[in-house]
Amino acid sequence: MKKRLVCCFVILCMALSGCAGKQGEAQKPGPLEQEAGASAAPSQAEEPESSEEPEPTPEEDAFSGRWQAVESPQCYMDIARGDGDSYTLEIVWAGASQGDVVWQAAGSYDKIWGGVAYTGAKYEDVVKEDGTIDRTLIPEREEVTGMVYLEDDGTLRWIDDFDHTGDDMSFEK
Repeated sequence: MKKRLVCCFVILCMALSGCAGKQGEAQKPGPLEQEAGASAAPSQAEEPESSEEPEPTPEEDAFSGRWQAVESPQCYMDIARGDGDSYTLEIVWAGASQGDVVWQAAGSYDKIWGGVAYTGAKYEDVVKEDGTIDRTLIPEREEVTGMVYLEDDGTLRWIDDFDHTGDDMSFEK
């Protein structure tokens, strides 16, 4: 238990420091703005960049897609890749008597931890008498954090920092 607590604390710290790092990067002017006015002809300095592996498309990305929980068939996760290393996640625990519990989050790939660290919110979908669905924020969980990562065998694991809903759960495509 102590190991999980320490792990969750470290992940939370990294997620929060990663968010602060992105703000600093956004405010810092980059050399790309200076190069935009330069000639369109490729220079020799640009050639080494082309030797890097191309970024995978969302269809090729290992995280993207629908993931089904092996242990709980009423739980699934949809992950979509955005620009760069960004992702959106929607985790749904379906089949509750009044509706579904939904986690909606956004995050980015963390190279150190090898997973997608996310921040988001937790909602409850309540089915009204007329059949419409009302999505309401669960107040005690206004901000949720966690991480999803892939094991060597391709199984997706979910770390939910607050409720620990994903503990001991594995997901497959």
